[in-house]
Amino acid sequence: MKRKRTFLVLAIACILAVVTVVTMDRQEVGNEVGMVAEDFELPTYQGGQESFNQYEGQVVILNMWASWCEPCRDEMPDFMELQQDYHQEGLDIVTVNMQTYERTLNDAPEFIEEMNLTLPVFFDADGLVSDRYGIRVLPTTFVIDREGVIAHVIPGEVNYERLEELIKPLL
Repeated sequence: MKRKRTFLVLAIACILAVVTVVTMDRQEVGNEVGMVAEDFELPTYQGGQESFNQYEGQVVILNMWASWCEPCRDEMPDFMELQQDYHQEGLDIVTVNMQTYERTLNDAPEFIEEMNLTLPVFFDADGLVSDRYGIRVLPTTFVIDREGVIAHVIPGEVNYERLEELIKPLL
């Protein structure tokens, strides 16, 4: 009887130890620095439905924008230039148009054409990404490392030099 009880206690202790080790090693999914960036699947300007996790293994700059937002307009050329300069080193810049913030659904495509935007554009038509990423300010930019962990969150406008400073250690 004592052996059975001892065995049971040891078995429970082992199970708890394994559960503790496994759960301690996992990072929480969320929208803050140190959390794993949440995956999403949305329609794209390029056509079809795509998943954000297709960029897994890359350093990713994820930018949330709206067409009426002047700082969003101002930073787009810097994003495109940075993509050209660092893509070969493993950088992908991905943008998400916050369609629930747009005046009309035609505004984003017109903005993309006007800016000659060469970056991938996801359309957040239902506010799903906006909610999950806690977007309160436009633009908002997330810098995500190769493991999918959010390294930096930048509310407001950002420029080439600042982004370059943030991505270089991650590349």
